[in-house]
Amino acid sequence: PGIHYVERQFGVLEVHSREPADVEKAGEAILTGIGAKAEDGLRPRILYTDVIEDVTDQHAVIINRNREASMLLPGQTLLVVEMVPALFAAFAANAAERVAPELTLVTVSMIGAAGRVYLAGATADIVRAREEITRVLEDVAGREH
Repeated sequence: PGIHYVERQFGVLEVHSREPADVEKAGEAILTGIGAKAEDGLRPRILYTDVIEDVTDQHAVIINRNREASMLLPGQTLLVVEMVPALFAAFAANAAERVAPELTLVTVSMIGAAGRVYLAGATADIVRAREEITRVLEDVAGREH
């Protein structure tokens, strides 16, 4: 286990392994244990997305206030994506990093009612990341909201 977060409506159990097959087996066991299928989950839906170019130093300070690393720098472009269910923020961030590895992952909020991803870097990389996030989230099967 990596994360076990219990909340009335938005609990999270995260498992890790060096072997992807072990993670798949754990997922199958969890679904079997609760009597569900992967398709029973809600499909992700993007609530908000914005590309903010040429971030000012004051804006960067506000965004970075609680960061210890992976900071937004003045002059960079910032991508903000908000989605539900929140856990898909981690999935979206991974997809974005695969197509634009030069980006800085500023923050990922993946627990709660909605999830958020903040990525920083060059505008072309940000646009590529936004397009990939949209694509991978649209490809997920599940129930509509």
